[in-house]
Amino acid sequence: MKRKNLFALIAVFTVFALALAACGSKTETQQTVPTAADLPLSLTSWDLSATTWSSPNGATINLSAVPSRHAADDTARFVVRLEGEEVASSPCAFDGTHYTASADLNAEDGYCYYVILASGDGEQLEVAVNTPAEPTNEALINMASALEPYCNILVDGSSFSGGKLTITEGTAQIQLPRITNAGETVTCKEAVLSLQYNGEVVDKQTLKLGEADDDSRYEQDLSNVSFSLPAMEDDQQLTMALDVTLSNGQELSANGGTWYYSGGELLLAVG
Repeated sequence: MKRKNLFALIAVFTVFALALAACGSKTETQQTVPTAADLPLSLTSWDLSATTWSSPNGATINLSAVPSRHAADDTARFVVRLEGEEVASSPCAFDGTHYTASADLNAEDGYCYYVILASGDGEQLEVAVNTPAEPTNEALINMASALEPYCNILVDGSSFSGGKLTITEGTAQIQLPRITNAGETVTCKEAVLSLQYNGEVVDKQTLKLGEADDDSRYEQDLSNVSFSLPAMEDDQQLTMALDVTLSNGQELSANGGTWYYSGGELLLAVG
């Protein structure tokens, strides 16, 4: 009698265990693997590059962006705004991995770049890819400033002795273009300070420049740079100029200080 009860109890436990196993198996088969359509509409990465024009009055900005997902009816648009106004809008092509588009922009400062994503079911998202609030490439935001190289001289002090003019306090600055064609590296090939008298160069000094800083700018201390002078008479004057040649062939120039000869002294003009 006890053996029959034991067999009955085992049978009950066996049926219960099989039922639990069946439930577990059913739960596993109901699990689904997320598809691309389940991913949020977004961009995972993007890049902006520039193709410069023959003159520094504008550039073509090229977008390459990777979406988090892409279906046959998904679209994207590359939009550029300036002072809140839309100045360029280009539909993106999809190459299987990237959205690509280009926009021709005049040289202005303050551009904002966006990608507007849209899905077939009406979902839409605007992604800021380069704006003053969230900058990824400041040069492309302030394009006018970044396209135009320049040079400056500031002379704050000088001395005159033994027929020589010596700068005691001064700085030369050379700003390289920060937007170049396809990221071409531009450097300063030569920078020359010249002293002129009656429109003729009487002496010049070539500056020894180091590496440009992260903003593509050279800052050169001019202290102790000296020039030999001709014989001068009262009320005659000297002028200084900086002439720069860049590796891409561009030439820059800037006027420096002016000195007047009076009573055996060489005086630096102020203002």
